[in-house]
Amino acid sequence: MKKKLMAAAVIGFAGMSLAACGSKETAETAAGTAAAETTAAETTAAEEKTTEVAKAAEASAEGPAKVPEPITITFWHDRTSDTDLAWLQKSIEEFNSTNEYGITVEEVAQGYLDDVQAAVETAIAAGEAPELADLSCNGIPLFASEGVLADMTPYVERDGFDMENVVKELTDYVYYEDQIVAMPYTRGTAILYYNKDLYGKAGLDHAPESLEELNEYAKKIYDDSNGEVKGIGYTIEPTYYQHYLLASLNQVGFMDADGLGASCVTDGTMEKFLTDWHTWTEEGWCEIPALSGASSAMQEAFYNGKLAAFVSSSNRATSIMGKAKEAGIDLGMARTVGYGGYSAPLGGGSVGIIGKDHTDQEIAAAWEFVKFLMSDQQVAANHIETGVLPTTYSSVETDTLKDFWADENHIGYKISYEQVKDASAPSMSLYTSEWNSIVRNAYSQVIQARDLAPQDAVKDLAKEAEALFPAK
Repeated sequence: MKKKLMAAAVIGFAGMSLAACGSKETAETAAGTAAAETTAAETTAAEEKTTEVAKAAEASAEGPAKVPEPITITFWHDRTSDTDLAWLQKSIEEFNSTNEYGITVEEVAQGYLDDVQAAVETAIAAGEAPELADLSCNGIPLFASEGVLADMTPYVERDGFDMENVVKELTDYVYYEDQIVAMPYTRGTAILYYNKDLYGKAGLDHAPESLEELNEYAKKIYDDSNGEVKGIGYTIEPTYYQHYLLASLNQVGFMDADGLGASCVTDGTMEKFLTDWHTWTEEGWCEIPALSGASSAMQEAFYNGKLAAFVSSSNRATSIMGKAKEAGIDLGMARTVGYGGYSAPLGGGSVGIIGKDHTDQEIAAAWEFVKFLMSDQQVAANHIETGVLPTTYSSVETDTLKDFWADENHIGYKISYEQVKDASAPSMSLYTSEWNSIVRNAYSQVIQARDLAPQDAVKDLAKEAEALFPAK
């Protein structure tokens, strides 16, 4: 029965084929030709793709990978102020539209540098880390020690990137062991921003030259205004603002030069500084930082005429200048001062490539963007547009930067660079991040919550340091 049905089907199909043969022959021939042409095109495309991949593999075998096809990478950063974000977006737009590889960079703001670090840590644990991040001095040694950051050395050597051209003082968080793990990007020194009119009325006709002189006139401004205007303010940043004040007392700051201890809690310098700071705020002429958004709150008090001076990063210079002008304030920008004279911190971020869980092509694309950021044109414009430090010697020699510094209205920008050679930063250490958190908490209890005496805070810090740092 099956055989009969099968035979009938074959006969029927044959009959239909014969009947339709004359009408379908031309169409089938054309379809066959088109299919052949399509197959040939697909084969050619496949061969070209194979050649591209082979070339990329060959290049990778000989050295660092290049970028064989369009790719999108992500950059996490802390550039959240108006001028900072506007410049970053402009910079990325230029890179995206001009790079020869079809690389697209997408930026994501994460808050402050410590927020970037926390976000990267979480993302790495989830396997969703960005290819690039602007990292603080707290995060770089931790990520480098864990093998998270890609070594840029092979790319530096392949492309002839001159590391000797990078400002020496800004390479403190560039090298880890024998690797290049970051490039300085949003580095900055602190600036004393002050109201020239208020300090002038108090009798100071020049920028303060020591902490003692600054405090004298800050107190006078407060007294003369019947407590309406505070003379000076600091936000809590142990590795930055308080670091340089401690360094003016003990020459090393809040952590020892080897990064393996904190002698400031046992040699009396931490107790002196913390007691002084507490006294200044008790007397009223030194602003107590807000519990949240302290930097923004302090700047608003300055623009509103309720604060005569504050210390902030040179990275915010352009934004602060613009807002002070809008508020009708004659803004002074000067070197920061410590006990007995000038003292300045060196902080900010360095851009690192997150190598963990990323392909060679993603890392190669990230390097192209880093290299772009380190070009003279980008470095000079970054400084001019935002206030971050110029990171290469050659950018400082450009006419663009020389002309900018020649304008007396931009003296603060020049000061920020000139004081780099004398500025200090905490040592590259695996303990920086945790010690920073411990000290920040102590400062907050003494200065903000005011529920712990300076002497007791120092005793607690000494115990914490003994538990944290390795025995020497």
